[in-house]
This record gives sequence, structure tokens and C-alpha cells, in this order.
Amino acid sequence: MTHRLPPRHERFVSLAFCWGDILIELDAEFEIVFAGGLTEVLFGKTPSDILSIDFLALVSGSTRTILRTTLNRARLGGRIQDLYVALPRNDGPDQVCQIAGYFTDDGNGRFFLAIKLMPNAHFDQAVGYSDGFADADSFCDMANEALARRRDAKLSLISIPSLQNLFAEMGRGEQRSVRLAISSFLHAHALEHEDTGTMGLGKYALVHEDNLDIEALRTELAGLLAKITRQEAVDVRAATIAGQEEVDPGDLAKGIVFAINQFKESAGSGLTLSALNANFSEFAEEAVKTVSLFRDTVENSNFSVVFQPIVSLRDQSIHHYEVLSRFNGRFGESPYRYICFAEETGLISSFDFAVIKKTVQWLETHGRDKAYRMAVNMSGQSLLNPIYRQRIDELLVEKPWVKERLMIELTESARVEDLHAADVYVQHLRGRGVPVCLDDFGAGAASFNYLGAMAVDVVKIDGAAIENTIGTLRGRAFMRAMGSFCSALGVQTVGEMIDSQTKADFLKDCGIDYAQGYLYGKGEAIPSEIVAPVSMLLN
Repeated sequence: MTHRLPPRHERFVSLAFCWGDILIELDAEFEIVFAGGLTEVLFGKTPSDILSIDFLALVSGSTRTILRTTLNRARLGGRIQDLYVALPRNDGPDQVCQIAGYFTDDGNGRFFLAIKLMPNAHFDQAVGYSDGFADADSFCDMANEALARRRDAKLSLISIPSLQNLFAEMGRGEQRSVRLAISSFLHAHALEHEDTGTMGLGKYALVHEDNLDIEALRTELAGLLAKITRQEAVDVRAATIAGQEEVDPGDLAKGIVFAINQFKESAGSGLTLSALNANFSEFAEEAVKTVSLFRDTVENSNFSVVFQPIVSLRDQSIHHYEVLSRFNGRFGESPYRYICFAEETGLISSFDFAVIKKTVQWLETHGRDKAYRMAVNMSGQSLLNPIYRQRIDELLVEKPWVKERLMIELTESARVEDLHAADVYVQHLRGRGVPVCLDDFGAGAASFNYLGAMAVDVVKIDGAAIENTIGTLRGRAFMRAMGSFCSALGVQTVGEMIDSQTKADFLKDCGIDYAQGYLYGKGEAIPSEIVAPVSMLLN
């Protein structure tokens, strides 16, 4: 039990106990001046027993460093939000805790902290592999907003090259401690809690105050990780993207996207953080040039299309073809780089329509009297783009025969946030006689949510999902269940990236309808075979 609380504590307790298991107030020197809640569970002491104790003295060395950094950061006006740390328990292993709070300067200075005790399993589920970091795409958006809001802020990149190898030698508990340390440490130094991102294990980015000493941060993080992992040293590298003040605000977003993508792909390529630390205006300039090149490519149709067959596993007949793009230019002949760039810079809708136009032109020249059905990709961005949808509708009115020759294949569905609005247009297309295929099905648990939210004609099963399930009893049961599930909904199934007869036989045995991959062809400028009559294509 604690003594009668002064009025300011009454409000603090009544609000914070709705969230936390332990409440602590610290003075400006981190000494505990008030405590309440389950302190005995964590510290083995009653609330009154820990009064006047230095809070940092109650926690272990690595966590002490993180908490000190976080509290000092909050002293400058920041909140403490969703900080995950491992606090030592008196009766067993470290306890994962989530901490929230704030600092108020009322003349003396006070920290108000609410601590929630979290089971380790719950932590893994709630935070996940990204450890509270934004993914690359989300971070680019947030970084652009933060840097536009605070032109004096900076974007820095952190690389820990050996982390993958270190994790291979660790147990799950040790990995969790390292992940917690990195997450808590970088969040504590970010401009705001959400201004941090990950590009994969060992690659991080944060937006921070202009006066942050990034070299000191690098040294401190390296020392912290060496202590946790019991290594003599851990290689941590850091670079601040300089010169962003000189970049036109309209080009800032493109420059950040370009820099982050270079960082994401730097593993094994010889690209170093030193190289990335070139003047930021060069990144923006390069990105703008690439945007200009891509726009020219789209507007002048400076790309070609090839056709990859989708084959019936029942009788080996060709059901339809997927239209694939081929480029010559800045990214060589790899369509993936071009298309990723278009998605990241908001140009994918223009490109999607350019591919449809080129496909229709090809059909007018080569296929009006033949029963070709061509599947063209439509990104999640295009699906919700009103200009793109209007152009598709106008095309279907102008050339009504197109509906018997085209199929729409929805890609990047994971980026579609408004599933209801997406389904409205998907059903509009199907109502006009254009079949719709959902790509990358099975790539994640969300796939079933998308299929439940959008009625489609075909789903394409992700090649990686097939690779992960083939050859095991559990995998075969999963694939059969997937095929049965789709069949019950009246949805046809296509397995992608099929490069061997073994995979084809596996899918056929699991009740999958069609297959696509190098086993049947890599993509040809002129389809080698003609499919069945159009009226039979989806029967």
C-alpha cells in the first residue's frame, strides 16, 4: 500500500493504471519519488521500499544505457512511447516490459512512467520481426513528412553487417535481447518514436535532430551490442545523408526513396555507407533523372511485351498468357527494377495502363481473329486510382471486344488498405466481362482476408509458398486445403514459378488447376500456341 496521494498523483494514477502494471515518478536525477502497482513482481520490493532509489540502479547495464538515453531524450520535450526493454526480475529471467511516459518541467522536473509487464510470447506477436520499426515503404513516407516539417532534421542510416551471423549462433532469448536493445536505442534517438525504419535485419534508418552526434551514437550502440552479445566488438556503421537542405522539397521524397532503396540492396554489392553518404542532392538529382527516363519510357512506349503461358495441369492445354514487360535502359533488361521504382515513386498507374495499351495494340495486329486471352498486371495503387479506372472504362467502351481478350491480374494487393473500395471496382470489371486474378496468394496470412473481401475468378499461388510446402506431408495437406478452399468458392487456381515436373505433379496432386513457369516457357514475343475458343477460357 502507498500513502495518500497528492492531487497531481491522483490524476496520474487514475489514468496510467488503465494502461500500466507499475507506475513510477522520477525526479530530475532519476530518483524514485512515487511508485505504485506490481513492483514486488518485478523488483521484489514494495512501492514504499523503492522510494528515494535511483531508478537506473534497479536495472541491468545494457537496459540502463537505453533508459538513460530515453529519459534524457524525453527531458528535451519528447514523449516516451512504446519503448520495449528487458528489466531484470528478482525471481527469474529478464522480464520484457513496455514503457510509456513523459517529462514535465514544473520547475523541478519530473518523469512520469507507466510500465506494462509483457509475456515474451506476447511481445513477439505484438512487435514481430520488425521490432516496432516501420518497413521501408512506410518509413520513406514518414521520413518525407518529418523532413518537410523539420528542414533542420537529418536522415541517418545504420548498418550492423555481422548481425545475421550473430543471430545464427544465438538462442531465441538472446536474439530478443539484441532486438530489444537496437529497437529501444534507435527509438530513443529518433525525432519522434515513429521516425525509425528497418530495411531488413541489420539495416536501419532514423530521422533525428540536427545536433545528434551520429558517430557517438554509432560508438555507443556498438559498445552496447558487444556487451549484450559478449563479443569483443560488434561492427556498427553509420552515415548521415548530408545536403538535404539544398534539395527542392518536391524532389526530397524521390531522393529519400532512391537512397533507401540503395541501402536496402547494398548487401553483397560492394556499396558502402560511405558511398551513400555522398551529397544528398546527388541522390535527388539521380532520382529525378530516373523519373524523367521512366516517364519518357511510358509516354513513348519504349518497352516491349512478351507472353508467358499458363497451362492446364489436367491436359497441358494453354489457358491464357501473362503479359510481361521487357526494358532496355538504366536498369538493363530487368523489369523488376523499373516496376519497383514506378511503385515507389507513384508512377505505376501510368505504366500499368501503358502495358494494357500495348497489349491491345498487339491483339489488334496479331490476335483479333485468334482466341488469345492475355492477363495484364494492375497494381494495388492503380486499382484505387480514379484516373486509371476511368481510362480502363473508356477503353472497354471504345473497344468492347477487349473484354473477351483481357484478364486483370491484381498485384501488390498487400498495399490495398481500402478493401471495400477495391472490391467495388473489381466487381465492376467482372460485371463488364473482364475476369480478375489475385496474384501472390498464400504469400501471407492476409491473402485469405483479401480473398474473403474481394470476389475474383482466379488466384495465383505464390511461388515461394509452393517451394516451402513441396516435399512435406504438412505442406501437401496445406496446398490441398488451399486448392479445396478456392474450389469451394468457384475460384480457379494457378501455381507460379513452376520450373520442374516434380512441382507440376505436386500441384496437380493437390488439386491446383493451372501452372506457370519456366517449365512451360519464359515468355515469347509471339505466343507459340493458340488457346481454346474464347467462350471456353474460363469454363
